[in-house]
Amino acid sequence: MSRLGILDWPGIVFGWINELLLFVLPLPVTLIFWAFVSGWATMWVYRAVSNQDKLAALKPQVKVVQNKLRRYDGEFSGLIPLISENFRLSGRHIGLAIGPAIVAGIPVLFVLVWASNEYGTYFPETGAPVNVEVVSDQVERDADNWRWHDTEAKHLPSAVDEPLRWRIGWPEQTARLTTADGQTAVALPPDEPAPILHKRKWWNLLIGNPAGYLAAGNPVESIRMDLPTHDMLPFGPGWARSWLFVYLVVVVIVSLGYKFYWKVH
Repeated sequence: MSRLGILDWPGIVFGWINELLLFVLPLPVTLIFWAFVSGWATMWVYRAVSNQDKLAALKPQVKVVQNKLRRYDGEFSGLIPLISENFRLSGRHIGLAIGPAIVAGIPVLFVLVWASNEYGTYFPETGAPVNVEVVSDQVERDADNWRWHDTEAKHLPSAVDEPLRWRIGWPEQTARLTTADGQTAVALPPDEPAPILHKRKWWNLLIGNPAGYLAAGNPVESIRMDLPTHDMLPFGPGWARSWLFVYLVVVVIVSLGYKFYWKVH
């Protein structure tokens, strides 16, 4: 069964293009390129599918009503029709804009799904310490019921209702986690750098896990790995250096720029 979800398929093309870009551009600049394309695409789609004539005609009507509300100085009963008209026009504006806005968000959604894998985590160097968390409902919560092979592993304390935790040395080839009876539950590293390996869920029909899935009968429900993440900026707090922050900031700036340039309503 394919690891890809419905939203992952455009990412195949994005990946091909990005491989070419990486020959001449550093990783952070390629992210800015995709954010620029996303911002342009979302505003272009919105302008194409929305009824700009009707939205433009509503704008002066809304201004007239709002000016009347600001200048009104009479009885409250006379204010009600103005408030009602303001709500009616605002509701009509939302009705005209919300559908196109949802459609316009689709290009960003496709890029977000792909970029989370491309710019998110990466495999550490061999021997680097990595914390892992294992969730299992089939094996008693006791670290003695589990064995790590072909890697150094230190059990970390955790509460009764928390996942089992270890700090392992990232393997050069393959490290295995087995149950006490010798059954292999997990083999690391996975095929692709993803922070979690789990059993297939319903939402994987939409968004797949590039690292693959654990078998349905596996005693492990999921294993989460504290893999290192790419820094897109050389400065600022950790959250500001993340790919998601940089991507969204550029998307907003570019889309607003095209909104004013194209005079989109």
